[in-house]
Amino acid sequence: MNQAELDLFNDKLDAHAKEVERFHGEVANVTRQIANCDKLVRLANAGLSQIDSKIAEAVRVGADAQHIADRAAVEASAAATHATQAAVSDMIARLAEATEAARKTSLSLNLLQFKTGGWIAVYTVLVLLCCMATGALTSWALRGQALTPEQAHYVELGKAHEALLANASDKELKQLNAIRNRDKPGVSSSKRTQAQQ
Repeated sequence: MNQAELDLFNDKLDAHAKEVERFHGEVANVTRQIANCDKLVRLANAGLSQIDSKIAEAVRVGADAQHIADRAAVEASAAATHATQAAVSDMIARLAEATEAARKTSLSLNLLQFKTGGWIAVYTVLVLLCCMATGALTSWALRGQALTPEQAHYVELGKAHEALLANASDKELKQLNAIRNRDKPGVSSSKRTQAQQ
């Protein structure tokens, strides 16, 4: 192998190292964007958990209102059986009030369920939009960044050189170091002569 071929080999090796470094940088960038998307999904899940707790609270309030209405109905029936017309009228009025309260509570519960469903839909849409935006941004950022056939060839060539270096003997490694030292500025001619020998 002559000097020109060694220089070409060193240039290709340096180009391959730079290409591998750039590729690792791009992979790290994509990994960061995926982590950001994962954070958005976790935030949306936390919001959905809060909405679920609000739904449970609304159901409990509705059950309490139904229980109050049932109890008022039982009291009105007992009073109508054992009391005078005035007592019956009074209990009917109370039953009407309880029924109106239950109706209002039911309407409020229906409205709350509608709002909750709307929030769930909004959160779902936001999460999907964030994921799609992250994917589109990643695709836009990496457009035209795919490895060319020549770059892929250099990557394979670098792997082959790496395997050769890993299997090189001590003598071959000394010769490679001598070639590298010869190309560095400030190395004396006597050291170059010793390295060549």
